[in-house]
Amino acid sequence: MNMNLTEEVPQLKEYIDLRFDAGLPEIEESIAETALNRSLLSVLVRDGNDRLIGMGRVIGDGALYFQLVDVMAAASYRDQGLEETIVSELLARLKKIAPSGAEVTVITDVPGIKLYQHAGFKLLYPERYGMAGSV
Repeated sequence: MNMNLTEEVPQLKEYIDLRFDAGLPEIEESIAETALNRSLLSVLVRDGNDRLIGMGRVIGDGALYFQLVDVMAAASYRDQGLEETIVSELLARLKKIAPSGAEVTVITDVPGIKLYQHAGFKLLYPERYGMAGSV
């Protein structure tokens, strides 16, 4: 597979298109733009035609807490190891900028658990509980 991995923020339209292709919910352009601009780190994977086929971002406070988000691959590239490459790259680059002892978290669906466990993440339960809500 011919692909190019870079550390950059995607263009707004290609981000929205990739989200759709990856099966994520539709979001307004203004919300997507704000989210992308507030990324601490963003890794993109493009095919040989420079089309965005995968990506992942890190958000957080830049000191103590970091979270992996938007780890996704285009449907035609899913289950080919692309997501693993993205997670690995995000963590390798995060190690260079995050202080020792910083916490890195991820929220995933059940099928994604193995991806993150393979990268060294551990389920929090029963020592700690994760929760989510919306405003």
